Amino acid sequence: MARMLPAAALRSSDLRGLPKNAFKVAAALDAAAVLGLLYMLHEAQWVRRVDRRLEAPSAAADLDGLTFVQLSDFHVGFRPSLNLRATRKAVDMALAARPDLVLITGDFACGPHGLAELQRQLRRLTDAAPLGVFGVLGNHDHGDSKAPFVMPTDPRLIEDCGVRLLDNAAVSVGVGASTVQIGGVDDTDGGHDDLPAVLAVLDRRPEVLRILLTHHAEVALRPAPGDFHLALAGDTHGGQICLPLPGRRILLSDLSAPFAEGAYDVGGGRQLYVTRGVGTSMLPLRAFCRPEIVVFHVQAGATAAAGPAEATA
Repeated sequence: MARMLPAAALRSSDLRGLPKNAFKVAAALDAAAVLGLLYMLHEAQWVRRVDRRLEAPSAAADLDGLTFVQLSDFHVGFRPSLNLRATRKAVDMALAARPDLVLITGDFACGPHGLAELQRQLRRLTDAAPLGVFGVLGNHDHGDSKAPFVMPTDPRLIEDCGVRLLDNAAVSVGVGASTVQIGGVDDTDGGHDDLPAVLAVLDRRPEVLRILLTHHAEVALRPAPGDFHLALAGDTHGGQICLPLPGRRILLSDLSAPFAEGAYDVGGGRQLYVTRGVGTSMLPLRAFCRPEIVVFHVQAGATAAAGPAEATA
């Protein structure tokens, strides 16, 4: 039978020290929480560059070495956030890649704040990309969001900067004697999309490089194999705040997202890349999910696939 301590022992100096020890533990937990919050604020500005190959076996030789940058989800106007700061960093990195084309997959803005600075950054892109800057709208651009206080953005504010918005349309860009065709599908959340209108005007000659822009990745399941060499999407922020577990990450922004981030073969050789994007929404934080720009390097005449990342910085 266990021996019970006398009552005097329960009032020892060890027990009198418990409140002080509890205070130290609470202070340590508070400090850890503050440091964690500061890190997540930092990570939301820690933009990385991802380089990928886009191998296009049937594309004309003039397209070999073509470079294009994908940007997405600036979310300018979201408060509180440091999205404008992240956008400036992303544009700096995009210009450093010396792209021929810049492609933007939606959610330029979600409110009236900071639009002049967004326009300045967009003009920097259009001034530097010789083949142009093209984009599609996302749900925030239409004012459709679960986030509070989201307001639609006038598309003219974007187009006035030289960005060509593809509203369920396709545009062909000449590269020497060759052609890049970019199709753009408007936001699907609010029913603004019309993929058949894009498919109806595709230039299906084998030597033409065809790229699809959409804010929501699920659209990439709808075209037939061979319609596009690559589909680009955004929206998910890669989870924005993620929980790292052995062998996987839990994406808190969308626990059931079928295409969360990165490269996918969605069947029949249909290639899709979903970027983490640049900005944040709801919370001005990221965890285990740095914002990114994606730089694609076309290799004409190689195996038809969006190749593995060559470098991440």
